[in-house]
Amino acid sequence: MADFKGVSKSYGSKYVFGNVNFVIERGDRIALVGVNGAGKSTLIKLLAGLEPLSSGEYTLGHNVELDYFAQDQYKELDTDARVYDDLREASPRSTETELRNLLGCFLFSEDDVFKRIGVLSGGERNRYALARMLLTPSNFLLLDEPTNHLDMRAKDVLLEALQEFTGTVVFVSHDRYFLEKVANRVFEIGEGEVRVYPGNYADYLWRKEGGHERTPTLDDVLIGVPPAEPIAMPAAAQSAAKRMNPMKLKQLQDQAQALEQRIASLEAEIQASEMALSDFVSAQEAMRLSNLLEANRSELEKAMAEWEGVTEQIEATA
Repeated sequence: MADFKGVSKSYGSKYVFGNVNFVIERGDRIALVGVNGAGKSTLIKLLAGLEPLSSGEYTLGHNVELDYFAQDQYKELDTDARVYDDLREASPRSTETELRNLLGCFLFSEDDVFKRIGVLSGGERNRYALARMLLTPSNFLLLDEPTNHLDMRAKDVLLEALQEFTGTVVFVSHDRYFLEKVANRVFEIGEGEVRVYPGNYADYLWRKEGGHERTPTLDDVLIGVPPAEPIAMPAAAQSAAKRMNPMKLKQLQDQAQALEQRIASLEAEIQASEMALSDFVSAQEAMRLSNLLEANRSELEKAMAEWEGVTEQIEATA
């Protein structure tokens, strides 16, 4: 699908990365990860052809048709068009029920579908842009933070669509759940390199933490960079991980159940706030809802991280 050979990228004196070599195969689901500012969005823009290479070669495969979803994708929409009419024009063969169902999954229902795109908020327009892209996907999707502004139902729709999609996907996301469900390879950007890891996001984290003693493969490392020495988990530590006091295990299971209930509650509150924001009442109320939404999203992220830590401890005893 795509081939990078010796690619480098700089903005003036600012060096992003250099001598990047990788091949993207048909059917790949590649997550781009790294700290903020490392160059994830830069790499996906290079793949989309929106940024020039500073050096090197980028080749797209035969009959590759790419589609790029940016964080500010709403800027590409026709602001004078109505939501339903624009979607029907994009897919004239779809029935009204199919179009309505898709819009409903992305929180557009009843009279919302007849609003002009220009009156929607930035988040609403990005949700619509994503729904529109899923209606007629190309065979090579490039997605930059596609889960922003999505509630859990919309995320599930996106996940299902990508899992059924037979093409290739490269995406940037900070959503741990989304990363784990979609990725089958991970490209880590940082310190001027792009390092390739085989396997899903859980495999990537396992390798980053040392993993078990193994023979390194070419996919484990950046081409031209020698692999780090593998770190083996001591046998005593492995056996200790399998043992846990039954009372402690029960406490962890109860904690996981409580966190699951809290996560479900936060997701419901977030969805309610997003829906309330779609109906403007006053600037003061919009500010209150925005602050509440931000606080709940932050708490949800912490709860998800805590739940993941607890479940990992439980699974270690299996």
